[in-house]
Amino acid sequence: MVGSNQPTFIRATFGAFLLVFALSTTQAQVGFIAESQVASPGSVIHLPVKVTEFDSISGFQLSIEWDTLVLQFDSISNYDLEKIENFDWALDTFHRMSMFWYADDVYSGFSTENGHTIFTLSFTVIGTLGDSSWVSFVDEPLAPEVIDYNDDPVPIDFTYGLVQVQENSAVVPAFIPPLKMQIIPNPCREWCDVQLEVSQATDVILQVVNLAGSVVYELERHLMPGNQDISIPAADALHSGGYYVIVITEQGRYIKRMLVQK
Repeated sequence: MVGSNQPTFIRATFGAFLLVFALSTTQAQVGFIAESQVASPGSVIHLPVKVTEFDSISGFQLSIEWDTLVLQFDSISNYDLEKIENFDWALDTFHRMSMFWYADDVYSGFSTENGHTIFTLSFTVIGTLGDSSWVSFVDEPLAPEVIDYNDDPVPIDFTYGLVQVQENSAVVPAFIPPLKMQIIPNPCREWCDVQLEVSQATDVILQVVNLAGSVVYELERHLMPGNQDISIPAADALHSGGYYVIVITEQGRYIKRMLVQK
């Protein structure tokens, strides 16, 4: 039953269709995008989760978390993938959401256009002015996995949503190309290279933000079109742990999670 709060589905129904997840440099990355928003205290927001490169996919599983001191989860709705009966979700004791879906015909998979909303998360904003919360794709309780119609693992790309509590409520679109971004290696130890694919000349601000929301490293660059690398001195500037790398341009922002292991 959709919306059940008991994670009985984990591995039981979906396990037959999932292999160990491994990145492939030859496959297009399936993107999951949580839309960023600005919201006023006490308001109800509806946060779409969209996909890109969702082509001949036969199943996925995800975990999502947010700051429960800022956002109170209300519901999941606006489901728009093949066969709602094949989709289920649950909240664990830490209010992290786990979910899975598989196509009705796992041998041909399911495809949809870029930017398609596959479901919408609704929250009541319980934080105060100046608070913010990431809506993040995380590794627990379910590690993220996507498989195609051949039962092969597909690489995944995530864009995290940022909900900022301010006086005036407005939607801030998630940043999608003309800029593409990867962090290599990730996890990193000495240096992290932020690899950007830029379609037009642009000024960027790169920030590294810790999980408490503080900016711990920042630089500004003017980038020309093409493939550009920006190196982050992880050994000198960062401690071991999780961070968000944010690239800000005039068109918007692009966000990825980074792990430093020393």
